[in-house]
Amino acid sequence: MDNKLLKSFIILAQSRSYREAAEKLFISQPALTKQINLLEQELNLSLFERD
Repeated sequence: MDNKLLKSFIILAQSRSYREAAEKLFISQPALTKQINLLEQELNLSLFERD
């Protein structure tokens, strides 16, 4: 498991906003979404409730 993925998850959980988390991580929103999806696949579970 990549520490970068865990950091992205923590920042996203704290900010509760993909836009804000992506800005804090200095990456695009699609890149953040890809990282979260990859982490979910590695863990074989959903980390966030989505609308």
